Amino acid sequence: MTGSRHYLFGPYSLDPARRLLTRGGQPLPLTARAFDVLLALIERRGETVEKDDLLQRVWPNTVVEEANLSQQVFTIRKLLGRFDVTPIIATVPRRGYRFVAEVTETVAPAPPVAAPRPSVAPLRLAIPLDAAPLALGPSGVLAVSPDGSRVVYVGAVGGSTRLFHRALNQCHASEIPGTDGATGPFFSPDAASIGFQAGRRLQKVSLAGGPPVTLCEIAELRGATWSPSGRVIFAPGPTTGLWQVDAEGGTARPVTTVDYEAGERTHRWPHALPDGRGLVFTVGHAGAESFDDASIATAELDGSAHRLIVHHAADGRYVDTGHLVWARGGVLFAACFDLARRLVHAAARPVQSGVAMAATGVAHCGVASTGMLVHVPGEAQTLRRSLVLVDRQGAVKAELVHGDTLEEPRVASDGSAVIVSLRKRQSNLWLYDFARGALARATFEGENFAGIWGPDAGWLTFSSSRGRGPSDLYIVRPDRPAPPELLVGSEFDKVAGVWTPDGSGLLFTEYHPDSGADVWILDRPATRAREFVRTPFNEYGPVCSPDGRHVAYTTDESGRPEIHVVSYPDATGKRQVSTDGGAEAMWSPDGTELFYRCADRLMRVDMSRGPHRAGIPTTLFEGKYVGGTVTLANYDVMPDGAHFLMTRADFLPPPSALMVTLHWVQELSG
Repeated sequence: MTGSRHYLFGPYSLDPARRLLTRGGQPLPLTARAFDVLLALIERRGETVEKDDLLQRVWPNTVVEEANLSQQVFTIRKLLGRFDVTPIIATVPRRGYRFVAEVTETVAPAPPVAAPRPSVAPLRLAIPLDAAPLALGPSGVLAVSPDGSRVVYVGAVGGSTRLFHRALNQCHASEIPGTDGATGPFFSPDAASIGFQAGRRLQKVSLAGGPPVTLCEIAELRGATWSPSGRVIFAPGPTTGLWQVDAEGGTARPVTTVDYEAGERTHRWPHALPDGRGLVFTVGHAGAESFDDASIATAELDGSAHRLIVHHAADGRYVDTGHLVWARGGVLFAACFDLARRLVHAAARPVQSGVAMAATGVAHCGVASTGMLVHVPGEAQTLRRSLVLVDRQGAVKAELVHGDTLEEPRVASDGSAVIVSLRKRQSNLWLYDFARGALARATFEGENFAGIWGPDAGWLTFSSSRGRGPSDLYIVRPDRPAPPELLVGSEFDKVAGVWTPDGSGLLFTEYHPDSGADVWILDRPATRAREFVRTPFNEYGPVCSPDGRHVAYTTDESGRPEIHVVSYPDATGKRQVSTDGGAEAMWSPDGTELFYRCADRLMRVDMSRGPHRAGIPTTLFEGKYVGGTVTLANYDVMPDGAHFLMTRADFLPPPSALMVTLHWVQELSG
């Protein structure tokens, strides 16, 4: 085996095998496209590389505008220019670009090569999902035991989920009792227990039987792993670092801290290393188009600083065959990994294509210590969505606008425009004008989302991490040049909910590491915020009735999300109005109805006689529309009360089987 190439220029080192650009040994953030452009220019250093050649190499078989190439070159120059290393890339007018810095090419020594083993062709077989269809979602849906003898997956049962267990020497899967609402399964090192999230609880249950045991409270799981050291490491929310808790339960403690100054925005999908001291996990970066631009990092459980080791990769995990496996674009890659030094030391090779991935970066697969690979067949989830107008019978009347990660529509009270969140290079708010049929950008700096109208006509309130820290609340008038004004700032993430009808109070959700999601209110005249509904459970998504007398919100205090209503402003007289689970509450414009989502159904409750005499929930219509997260509802009610704005995506049918691959390691050495 030959060593891997490195390109040295100035204080920089470019490692094509690990897709890593470093300065003084420290990794630098570079998107996948920009890395490909830089590598292409370095490989032909001193030559003029034609624009067409670069476009074909970086965007093969794709029609893109030349501006895309110019943007990537600008990104590279901006990054390297921060360190005053010039010139690097010269522009050749009307032709292309030339890499002009002096480059030294080196070859890193390869690790010793073991004696070749007899070649064994990979063996692939299917495991039918006969007990329940797979419930794909934003968290993990599949776990493989360390010894490769069994799998656990998340199945859809009615409007909920449950865990199903199958030993590979048996013909059928069986339901695991006590796992209603479960997601994100992970095995204990001895394969005797399975961990999971249900409601806002991180739990475990013995596969031999018995009730689930709660380990700690969490908000929205983004991965968990059970270390051989007897600790469970987990990501308790979408914008947090990693935490750990004893496998017997107790007080959770931090493991990693998100480095906002370095452009990090989330730590998720942890996987324990077999020595019991460390782990690998995924780091999401600001401005990334998707988790294809994420990085794999290592960290130690003693709380020491983490280190990036692979770029343009997500959901990495170590296998006892001596490999690190990760995902990108629905493809699994593997490379030799030095466990002692925590380093990848060889070029990556593709292992399996057609692997289902969620937009959250999780790959729906599992790898046993033996190297047995199990995956959900599919592809990387598309973020392409559209906003559609639907009547009360569920018939689509118009398709309004398309957009990547389009979410959280909020229509103006006069019905003239709708504000939506769109992620391109960053997450920003956009205004869609119904009359003109056009989008206009409303925010520009930082990560901006969860936009609502108010406090006054023409004003927008939204959440933003422009301070390079937790998301705070801002207001802005899009038709004026003045910058947004800070409304509420604190050390915790906040999501805008709704203004009271008179504009005197702003209801919002705050995420606290101890109490989870809570509903707060900003008293606008007094310019101070106070708790509105705060319990040991999650409360989120507040919406105020048109008469300003009641607030509906979602809570999981029963173990699953349900809609509750309390009086305003004293938060008394609590009443549950949903009966079979529900989230994303919205009032009708006249206040006589309350709508909410339950799985694929839009539910309606008659509120004309008040919350304590609320009607029985009925299904208004059913359809495959994108649900909201623990933020705002992902739909809205039009001012006429007769139509709804819904978010639609192309949903793929759930797979009918899991795929098993054996002997893939031998392919890497072939």
